[in-house]
Amino acid sequence: MLSDAGIVTACDANYFPGLLMLYRSVQESYPCPIACYDLGLTPAQLAEAGRHSDLRILPLPDDPVIDRIKIAMAGGPPLAKQNKRAWPLWICPWLIKYAPFRDVIWMDCDLVVFRKLKEIFDAISQAPFFTPENKAPELTPNHPRLYELMPISGEFNPALPVVNAGVSGWRKDRDAMALRAYTLPVERAIDDPDVRNAISWHDQGALIWAIQSCGLEHCVMPTNEWNLCVNHTRLARNSLPWNENFLERARAEVPNANIVHWNGAAPPWTMPTDSAHVTLPE
Repeated sequence: MLSDAGIVTACDANYFPGLLMLYRSVQESYPCPIACYDLGLTPAQLAEAGRHSDLRILPLPDDPVIDRIKIAMAGGPPLAKQNKRAWPLWICPWLIKYAPFRDVIWMDCDLVVFRKLKEIFDAISQAPFFTPENKAPELTPNHPRLYELMPISGEFNPALPVVNAGVSGWRKDRDAMALRAYTLPVERAIDDPDVRNAISWHDQGALIWAIQSCGLEHCVMPTNEWNLCVNHTRLARNSLPWNENFLERARAEVPNANIVHWNGAAPPWTMPTDSAHVTLPE
């Protein structure tokens, strides 16, 4: 049964501290349910998650495409983040598709919400919601070869938009065509290594292709405030203890962004602090 609105993410055992902080930051900004797909949580972590209201752990969707992705995308060069697997990076559009909400905000679980979350839900009522890449925009466009293998009709700029897939917003019935377009490059990439190699940053390049093919460039937010890379904040220089005071202090350090993303950076719970892992209150 669909609920009206909520946040969807995915998490394994390594990122569980981030899931708890994401949950807490959401409840402090605009309380709403979070559905998290289980990518390998431990029994103790599942029990801990179960103690938090509005945090629901879900098995991966029962879709044969996901099984095919697991097999096809299991190889390849190692990722920069230790213990991170490649295949889960490709399945995001299916996690959104099967989410138990009508209005869905996808959030990577190394994001922290600082403020104004309700404004994203308000925006979704009018149109899909996408956020620009601001860590490495020069590396974000798909390879031109992708548009030879998967042509897009009509006029568009293959170098734009530069989008980060860590935050996106959808009304699933209205945006069904765009969600389908999001899956198409991934489905082609399963069986065609040329397509796979032409897609930039796994599902992120697939999302860019979908935006271009559906003419949704105008739905990309004009500023970085909804998905700001931590490297552009004082948090990158001032390591704060990962404890009960983290959110209050981090919000003070970053007054002009609503969501901060540790994309590519060491998550704060892996840094040496006086309290690197805590049990967060409900």
